[in-house]
Amino acid sequence: MFNLQQLETLIECVESGSFSAAARKLGKAQSAISTAIANLEIDTGVEIFDRSTRIPTLTPHGKRLYIQSIHLLSQAKDIETMLNSFSLGVEDTLTIVINELLLTPTFFKVINEFYQHFPHTELNIITAENQDISERVAQGKASIGFMLCDDVLPKKVELGLVGYLPISMVADKHHPLHSQESIHLNELKRYHQILLTNMHSPWNVHFSSSVTKTNNVNALQSLLTVDNCWGFVPDHLTQKNTALKILDVDSEEKNWLLHIDRVVIKNHNLGQAHSWLYQHSVEMFEL
Repeated sequence: MFNLQQLETLIECVESGSFSAAARKLGKAQSAISTAIANLEIDTGVEIFDRSTRIPTLTPHGKRLYIQSIHLLSQAKDIETMLNSFSLGVEDTLTIVINELLLTPTFFKVINEFYQHFPHTELNIITAENQDISERVAQGKASIGFMLCDDVLPKKVELGLVGYLPISMVADKHHPLHSQESIHLNELKRYHQILLTNMHSPWNVHFSSSVTKTNNVNALQSLLTVDNCWGFVPDHLTQKNTALKILDVDSEEKNWLLHIDRVVIKNHNLGQAHSWLYQHSVEMFEL
């Protein structure tokens, strides 16, 4: 059976252009290279090089073997790197549980950086209702969580403020309120309000007597385009939705910010990947 060293020799012979050049590159005698290729041909039962010419050239079977050898050696190096990282204490898997409202562009920017540092750590990203996030972390079902600040302090976990989520009053871009020069808060009562139950906030309360509640972000955005509705929406979602527009409401408070908490289990030793996420979580929700 062939081995990886034989395949490495084959690749070097092809890329160096000759057995003698490969021998110089590998610091071996040419006879050793010739013997290695001959043994590879015996082990595979395939003629790899056509030796009828002055410089041996790959046969059709040899070309296929050469291409596959490159892929195989690349995979072997990936496995070696993966095993080395595991031996250094890097986790093979991590789970993030997060309120879906917090899947912001800056969150994914940090996740992309995580991939560069820990390419062999399998990352699971799970969305959950705000009240379920701390419970999942406490039960060991998630390594780290990100939730909107809640009035009820969860037990068995450690919370840390890591950023803010900007939200605004939003309506369909054709809503009649957008045609007004100024909008008073009392005028909002005339229109149907869409409440997102997964967004705990002192502002996300009943302003109108006519209300629809949903726990789904996509449903929220779709409902806001129906029948002159309005509601509170995170700014990063409004920016991506061309059908929606922020209402310019007359109010002393112009910028509504929701606190974002990082959730980890108390007194827990963090592995390298987990520790990296913990430290860089403050960059996930930068304004």
